[in-house]
Amino acid sequence: MSGKVRGVLIDISPLRESAAFRRIFCARLISIIGIGLLMVSVPIQMYDLTGSSAQVGAATAVTGVTTFVGMLVGGVLADRFDRKKLILLGRTGAALSFAGLALNAFGVFGTTSVVALYVLAGVDGLIGSLSTSALMAAVPTLIPRDKLVAVGALSSLTVRVGTAISPAIAGLIIAAAGVEWAYTIAAILATLTVLILLGLPSMPPTAATLGAESESSSGGAQVNAADAAHSDSPQSLVEFLTSQRVVLGVMIVGVLAMLGAGLVALLPALVAERFGGDARATGLLYAAVACGAMLGALTSGWLAGVRRPGVVLLGALAGAALVQVLFGFAPVAWLAIVLLCIVGYLEATQEVLRYSLIQHHTPGPLLGRVNGIWMAQEVGGVTIGALVAGVFGTIWTASDAIVYYGLALLVLSVIAAFALRAVVAVLNDRPVESTLS
Repeated sequence: MSGKVRGVLIDISPLRESAAFRRIFCARLISIIGIGLLMVSVPIQMYDLTGSSAQVGAATAVTGVTTFVGMLVGGVLADRFDRKKLILLGRTGAALSFAGLALNAFGVFGTTSVVALYVLAGVDGLIGSLSTSALMAAVPTLIPRDKLVAVGALSSLTVRVGTAISPAIAGLIIAAAGVEWAYTIAAILATLTVLILLGLPSMPPTAATLGAESESSSGGAQVNAADAAHSDSPQSLVEFLTSQRVVLGVMIVGVLAMLGAGLVALLPALVAERFGGDARATGLLYAAVACGAMLGALTSGWLAGVRRPGVVLLGALAGAALVQVLFGFAPVAWLAIVLLCIVGYLEATQEVLRYSLIQHHTPGPLLGRVNGIWMAQEVGGVTIGALVAGVFGTIWTASDAIVYYGLALLVLSVIAAFALRAVVAVLNDRPVESTLS
């Protein structure tokens, strides 16, 4: 394989070079599949038990809210306790909650309880997300900082692959054996992740991020162990976010990117309006974004050599909004699919760069809280984006709503490019000064 091709394709060197990261990568992929089983099984079982779409929505909301809260709480805990212990606690709790769902579905306690379904789904969302925050905070202490773009790409690919295949797996299991066996398999998978993660080293919050030492004179984000006690206070986190303009700016970009993801809420109405309500077209449009994102992750090797990652990030944000506008005008299904593939590609590019910039500019003792906020922001941002896009859909026809929604995001992206000067100025070879405005 030529050097140029290797420079474009995803960099898998972190998997070769770090046994600890290999464990995290494998466990995260398995856990995402298990979560996918839960996200399909709970709605199916709830509808079977109640026949109510409102109950299905409520159960989904419970899991979403507890996941949001768990990420924030997990981030705080990850900056106070050994991250390995939190990871193992979270994955063990997930295994137990899956097992409880299986026992409830089997009717071991006499009857299948709707209340138990709510409680256990909520518990899984809460305690499972604790381990996610700790996992994200631990990675920069295991992988050199010049490999964070590669780690971000691998993380993005893991999520995309897991979320793409897990619903199909869940459907096959439920159709063949019933929802109780989907929960059982999820419990087995969660237990397997615990066994894999037992081999991780101890990861205290004071552990240095790899490569940070060489940047102590350049105004970077490293904090030594003596600073850890001060970093434990909530006030220090606020001070960090208000002074480290790169991280704050990247989070603002993340909000705009998640709002853009709300486009999917308008797809069914667009298909009904423009493509005759063909369910095949709806499925292909949903799949197009995921396929484009997977392609973006697989060909992300070039991002590691980008001189101005902030400029590329903001350019991808504006580009995705512009392509969404063009998508609203697409007269034929094949063109609409191609445009959504491009949107997915640009979304993956943003995701990789946001991850690497946040990890690169955040000190080790704050990684848990910053990552917890970032992931909670992504969970909440998609929901808010779908709601806002839905409001646009109530005012205009689906195609017009998509165009106006894209234009609004494009305007916000241009404003961000002018306002977030620290993100624009950040260079690949050194961090921007924390006082840069």
